[in-house]
Amino acid sequence: EEVAEAMVVVVMAEAMAAEEAEAGDQEGSLQPPPVTGPCTTLTNVLLADPTPNFKYHIYTVECKDRNSRNIESVGRRRHLLSLSCDKLFQEKSDKDKASLLRQIFFCGTFFFASNQIQGLEHLPCMLLDGTNNAEGETLSVIRCECLTAPTELLPKTEAELQEPKVEPDININPDTVRIENRCADCTTTFKDTNSTLMHCQATGHRPVDDITRMKSSAATFVEFAHFCNTALQRAMAERMARWGRHYIDPKSYTTPKNKRGEELGVDVFQAYSVEFNVGRPQPQGSPKLMLTVDLTAKIIRTKSLLVSLCQSRNPNTCRFTEAEQREAKRRWIGETVISKLDKKCHAIHDLIFDQSAETLMVGDLGITHAEYYIERKKCRLEYPRAAPMIAVLGRNKKMIHLPAELICADELEDEVKTQLPKIASFNPESRNAAIEEIKRFLIPGAQKSRNQSGLLPALGIVLSEERLSLSAEVLPTPVILAAGVQINPSRGNWIPQLARANFKVEPNQEIELNVFVIHNRFIDWMPTYQKLERFVNGHHATYRFPAEPYDVISTDNDLDSHWGAVERSFHSSRRLPDNVFVIDMTKPRSAVDQAYPVVKKMFASGGILSQFINFRNCNHGDVRAARKSQMILGAISRQILNKVGVAIWWTNIPPSLPLPAVYVGVDVFHAPRQYDARIKRRVARPSVAAVVVQVVKSASESSWYTETFQKEAGSESDLGEALEGTLRRGIERLQLTERPASCILWRDGVGDGAVTATADDEIPAIYRALGNQVPVAMVICQKRIATKFFNSSTGGAMPQGLLVQGVSHSDYPTFYLQGTSPPYSTPKPVRFIIAQRDEGLQDISLADLTW
Repeated sequence: EEVAEAMVVVVMAEAMAAEEAEAGDQEGSLQPPPVTGPCTTLTNVLLADPTPNFKYHIYTVECKDRNSRNIESVGRRRHLLSLSCDKLFQEKSDKDKASLLRQIFFCGTFFFASNQIQGLEHLPCMLLDGTNNAEGETLSVIRCECLTAPTELLPKTEAELQEPKVEPDININPDTVRIENRCADCTTTFKDTNSTLMHCQATGHRPVDDITRMKSSAATFVEFAHFCNTALQRAMAERMARWGRHYIDPKSYTTPKNKRGEELGVDVFQAYSVEFNVGRPQPQGSPKLMLTVDLTAKIIRTKSLLVSLCQSRNPNTCRFTEAEQREAKRRWIGETVISKLDKKCHAIHDLIFDQSAETLMVGDLGITHAEYYIERKKCRLEYPRAAPMIAVLGRNKKMIHLPAELICADELEDEVKTQLPKIASFNPESRNAAIEEIKRFLIPGAQKSRNQSGLLPALGIVLSEERLSLSAEVLPTPVILAAGVQINPSRGNWIPQLARANFKVEPNQEIELNVFVIHNRFIDWMPTYQKLERFVNGHHATYRFPAEPYDVISTDNDLDSHWGAVERSFHSSRRLPDNVFVIDMTKPRSAVDQAYPVVKKMFASGGILSQFINFRNCNHGDVRAARKSQMILGAISRQILNKVGVAIWWTNIPPSLPLPAVYVGVDVFHAPRQYDARIKRRVARPSVAAVVVQVVKSASESSWYTETFQKEAGSESDLGEALEGTLRRGIERLQLTERPASCILWRDGVGDGAVTATADDEIPAIYRALGNQVPVAMVICQKRIATKFFNSSTGGAMPQGLLVQGVSHSDYPTFYLQGTSPPYSTPKPVRFIIAQRDEGLQDISLADLTW
């Protein structure tokens, strides 16, 4: 019965997969043949070139308060620079002033300017002396540095022509001086030289030319990309609203609905991701400036905190009982909320239930919050008499108060989270349209911004109209086995195939685990345990679950009860049986179980294997969630077998890899900030680095060793010592007596700018642990990238296994590998940077090995 019942799920899954495959075949009859082998792929990358006379300036500023102390506030420094520009350009017309301000970009301790600013020829210069509107604060420009584009980005002939010319005393002669069709004194571009000279003659401006007016030097790739991205942000902000690092059209959004036609309570915005970087479009080609354009989704809840608190009651007349107030404070203090007006996030410090926007005054302004929002924010509150007011930290750590109707909870509801893959994904067609939209107003002649020329061409950054195409190859899927069952990648979902894995261990050789079940007292644990038992035992592996748990522990739905029960049941004086495995069925109040890390640490410290099952994400006792529950419990059963040492699936190792080989994986986990009630703000928690060592002794024999290390919050670097120690202890523990023939390190969490420093720290650590004779390769893995690949013929998605070698790091070989995605989305590749490859591994394809 148990076997038959477990197989029902497999049969149903196989039937569904067959129906999907058949439907796909019918649809595929109208589609072009699938892409295989060598091919060409279209990217979402546009190439750009700086003009021959491209220059920009960096002005360093110094801001002091009335006590001659440096001003650290970025907002205040920005305000002082704005006052300085008003003073500097006070003789200019409004049109000229707006054009000059358009090419000045504030960056904190300095600002960029595309041209040398009149009035700042002699430095240092104090622009604000503390009078007028400066409130005793001063701003001085200390120095200026003129930079040109990196010489590697200019054509050879242009680089050779960069000989400095002395500024002539006569008018510019286009026959002797090379000029560009853009103005040096405003952000205007022209089609030809005659139009440029006519504009300069009429306005008194001058064109951009190749005359050297101050000493300049070539920028580095990083410096040049920084300026280009700063200018790009300004160009995008002229057309769209900024949201974090992305840009949206505030009037263009969708409001998704569930299957019942009810709104999910969120708005989904189509957000543009645009970024310049310097790299090599072709693997062996010259460096180029590249613009990557992509789409992402920005989601904001439309259900305000006030609506959540009032629960269908009229907010203007709703009165909260003391019990409701206590529960609301317990639930919301410390939670992150987002403002509907400016999209800024705040941590809630308190809920003020005896005040409303109509009664609470704003500091020293002498007006209420309701009046403040009408006068300053141009926003009339719908419920000015509604309580509570929400206390959050504002500028300079000063407490401010927000109306509850203007903020939304940052955490999405469970129903919305389950729909995120569908409502927050974009197919290739949408992404292609986004690229054309960006091209429309960033390419010269194709756009107008605020009745002016496009900013990028006016600064000397010219985008090509054609997207980058690259040669590629679709790699065949490796042979993947699951206990004698070969996975068929063409079937799409692997889960039904993995469920058929059968290790065929004889009953007299099976080891029965002593299972402890910890459960919330509101959970009927037995049906879920019986399902899990059938799934685990259905694989006929070395370990099996008993029909009845060894012990059952009931807890209340609070933190102290949860880990208190664990302490009492697993204290050091209690003699536990061998082969203990703990199943912890929880139902936390929020999506994140705060007891999980504490209880998990208790089990790990005691050497006890455990598996949590979260009933908030899926109620496994609800018949309406039976299908979802079957899928989750099936995956959990395989995870349990993995934890006790059963390899559910494996793949063949390329025969060219020298054995024994050592694989090393390194990553760092960054915990989310946590609210500290003592200091009333969110604080960063320590990060955790993990080093996994896999020793491959032969094609059929592997073993693993893992260590973790606490790191400073946000730190990804300085892991050389941890890596060396883990390798030494792992090699000894795994009893590898012979010298490894090769070592491959896959490293996650390293940005482009940190590749060299990370390699210089960690590669010597490997040599110290294994010896200098062992050939080493280091591969940096980058998942959070915006690069996408499309079918060059149809614009559709490329298949899984796509290997692309191009769009490379400026200093290191780079390749991309692509997985799969649902039909309503676009496959997302992973970028791999080869930071090191010793001579002994030159004949090994790291792309094939990684795939």
